[in-house]
Amino acid sequence: MADRGRGRRRPTLTLDKRTARAVAAGHPWIYGDVVVAAGLRLAAGDEVDVVDSVGAPLGRGLADGPDVVKAGGPAVRMISRDPRDPDLRKLIFRRVAAARRLRERVLPPDTTGFRLVHGEADGLPGLVVDRYGPVVVVRPDGDLWRRHRKVVVEALRSEGGRGIEFGLLRRREDEPVSLFGSPDVPESLVIREASRRYWVRPGHGQKTGFFLDQRPNRSEVQRLVRDGDRVLNLFSFTGGFSVAAALGGASRVVSVDRSPSILADCRDQFKLNDVDPEPHAFVSTDLFRGFGPELTEHAPFDLIVCDPPALSRRKADLPKARAAYRRLHREIAPLLAKEALLVTASCTARLTAADLLDDARAGLEEGGRRVTRELRRGGAGADHPVLPGFPRGRYLACLTLAID
Repeated sequence: MADRGRGRRRPTLTLDKRTARAVAAGHPWIYGDVVVAAGLRLAAGDEVDVVDSVGAPLGRGLADGPDVVKAGGPAVRMISRDPRDPDLRKLIFRRVAAARRLRERVLPPDTTGFRLVHGEADGLPGLVVDRYGPVVVVRPDGDLWRRHRKVVVEALRSEGGRGIEFGLLRRREDEPVSLFGSPDVPESLVIREASRRYWVRPGHGQKTGFFLDQRPNRSEVQRLVRDGDRVLNLFSFTGGFSVAAALGGASRVVSVDRSPSILADCRDQFKLNDVDPEPHAFVSTDLFRGFGPELTEHAPFDLIVCDPPALSRRKADLPKARAAYRRLHREIAPLLAKEALLVTASCTARLTAADLLDDARAGLEEGGRRVTRELRRGGAGADHPVLPGFPRGRYLACLTLAID
């Protein structure tokens, strides 16, 4: 419970000068080696006062437990920098309400699938909450919220907005757990964004069931497509970009994913949007093993979308991930029509938009094609805000490139 330890004094974490400067500048994470050097043993969910080397207060944080300390990850995440902030329970309610008001301001009223809480940027570090109509899906990063789960649920039901009826908890490797509204959490439901509708399975699939962050980039693809274009959507998942391309006027959209069941959902997305799926193609293959004749037979394409899953989570794996991006773009090169467009995206940690552009150019040139112009540099929608002092929160890069 959030009020555990009421009446006890919070532990104090004293930072070294370098870490204190970063936290004061807005960085929300304090790493395990700093906690160890301070001689503190913190349990997951512990609230801790954070001070600089001379004892000046920097705010309050939530600990992520000893396992994170051993792994070298963010062991304490800043939750408050203002001494006037209330206790944790009231603060959680306040932050959820502020997050909801922001979405009401920045999103069109007909958007029924969106990120309600975006972790650090909404003042609830390590906590992601996506809303699909009447369902909210809670996806914590680490264990710091486990102790405070009941308060989070109460805040979502009270302050998350009208019409919330069900809550699901999804952790990376665990089966989804019903938080409230059991036992009738919908297996699937329809969300709306712009002129598009999508089936979503909140308890299944990647992330929380859909890639909500790509909303503005789907709209850009729909705008770019011209009547009669042939479009290839690589790593299609359930067809977010595919539907956008079809509604834009594409005569043929080829959707590619490793999972046949995912592609069945992709086909259903076309029907949901009153698009006949028969002129289009749905190809099941592992793209990381190479592009086979099942793709080349449909070429050339006027527009290709390449949106692979994250290829690394650790800094040490980044060179291997960048090599994979270059290889993908080398395979894409011969599939592009003359004067085609390429929309290429990355959600890989530590890979910047500039890195993605370098890798795309290198891979395409190896395949005999050339990027002539960068037309657009996009990212996630406004429901995925970024802290000014935490550029790593800008994890999604999406480039629109003109190819010779």
